[in-house]
Amino acid sequence: MRKLFIVVTAIIVGAGAGAPPVHAQAAKFLQQFNDWSSYVRDSENEKICFAVSQPKDSEPKKVNRGQIVFYLTTWKSDNIVNQVSVKIGYPFKPGSKVSATIGPDRFSLITKDDKAFIENTKDEARLIAAMKKGAKMVVTGTSKRGTLTKDIYSLSGITAALDHVAKSCS
Repeated sequence: MRKLFIVVTAIIVGAGAGAPPVHAQAAKFLQQFNDWSSYVRDSENEKICFAVSQPKDSEPKKVNRGQIVFYLTTWKSDNIVNQVSVKIGYPFKPGSKVSATIGPDRFSLITKDDKAFIENTKDEARLIAAMKKGAKMVVTGTSKRGTLTKDIYSLSGITAALDHVAKSCS
């Protein structure tokens, strides 16, 4: 779960409906790349850059959920690049896992409260590569109440957003 857990717990929404989500503590919107956005948070102690997206569709439709966001975060000071995490908008069923599927590739994520992180950090590079090649990603998880949810993300713009994040955090 590395360092991102601390920052993901402090999430706010942009001003307008449908505005991209941002980390708290004065994150600055950098640029929109189709369905992905890039942000930076620069403080005296560290620079954090991230690409984010929200799902294009979620199922079931009539489930009350909070904000749903997929993050790829780079921590310059710790040399962490493209850390995978998702905020799902509800507490997960304790001990449950999340799956992210892109075409035939499936990735397992572990859960903590309303967040999920790649289970095996060695799979992060493989997931990022699949995201860059794919058109959509499906993320499924089970809520504390037992509801199975499915979020469908467009991957349009992911490569450009990650390239921009890399330049912004160099």
